[in-house]
This record gives sequence, C-alpha cells and structure tokens, in this order.
Amino acid sequence: MLSVRLPETLENQLNDYCAQRHTSKSAVVQELLEKHLRAGKAGDETLNLKNPFAAFIGSGNRKYSTDEIMRMTRGDDWNKP
Repeated sequence: MLSVRLPETLENQLNDYCAQRHTSKSAVVQELLEKHLRAGKAGDETLNLKNPFAAFIGSGNRKYSTDEIMRMTRGDDWNKP
C-alpha cells in the first residue's frame, strides 16, 4: 500500500486523464512508475539512485575552467588568502 500527496494542479490533471481514459488513478500511477523505473534500468542517467547528481553530468559549460570562471567573476586575486 502506498499513499502519495499530490499538488492540487497535478491531482486535477490526473483526474482528467483518468476520466478521459476510463481508468483508475492507481492503474495510471502503477504504469507510469513501472515505465520510469524500467527506463532507469536501461541506463537512463536521469534515474540513478546511487548518484543523485548524475542527471547534471555534462550540463555545465566546458568552455572555461573553474579558475577562469572565478577570475572572470571575482578578479585575479580570487584564490589568494
């Protein structure tokens, strides 16, 4: 047994979806959760339970190094005591 609280807007969307398809909320949630977890097993980096930051890998700007970014934003003496 699982109980989930949804924001009102999401619950309304789910209700509309279920009414249009003549299905239960439970069936929809089970199906979508199954698909989501199966996608994670297939190598989807956005669902990596061991490394929650995996979704952000490769999302940064690789044009500049950290030192260059710090110099641009804080000046040349950013790393001096």
